[in-house]
Amino acid sequence: MYQCTPRNIETRDVIVHYMLSFSREKGRQPSVREISMAAGHASLSTTAGYLRRMVREGLLEKGGQRNRSYSVNLSALPAMKKGA
Repeated sequence: MYQCTPRNIETRDVIVHYMLSFSREKGRQPSVREISMAAGHASLSTTAGYLRRMVREGLLEKGGQRNRSYSVNLSALPAMKKGA
């Protein structure tokens, strides 16, 4: 299983909090480019890798092939706080 380093945990936390606040404020999910900018990544590929891993770990859900289809799995947030 994928082991998170402290930097990865911090980045995952930034992504989740950004996605939650963005969807509250704008009423839609952020694009991968918007998430990438918020996380400070120069490459969309880096952000896409984080998102794929977070889906695999259950922190995010992907709703098909549509744009902005990533959403936060709210039931997984307590596990994230434990460093899962």
